[in-house]
Amino acid sequence: MLQTFPVQDLSRISARLHDEYSALSHRRVERCVSDTWKCAEHLGIAVTPHLVERVAREHLEAMVTPSQPDRDAPSTGALFTGHHPVPGAR
Repeated sequence: MLQTFPVQDLSRISARLHDEYSALSHRRVERCVSDTWKCAEHLGIAVTPHLVERVAREHLEAMVTPSQPDRDAPSTGALFTGHHPVPGAR
């Protein structure tokens, strides 16, 4: 059964995380915290403010940190099939 989340916990978590991720709007941080709480509830995980803050922090970090291309990634075509593309005719 879903629990009603305590608004004061979400507000405190959002405020702390917005201080860390001030490049993001306060609304975006609040939404991330709320969605994290609801997602954990939906999955049947015991939701605690500590858990929500840790998971939301990971999501926010991914939003502000640009992804780096993997230099060891296989060439195009190998990513999905596991096979390297056939070179053109000589």
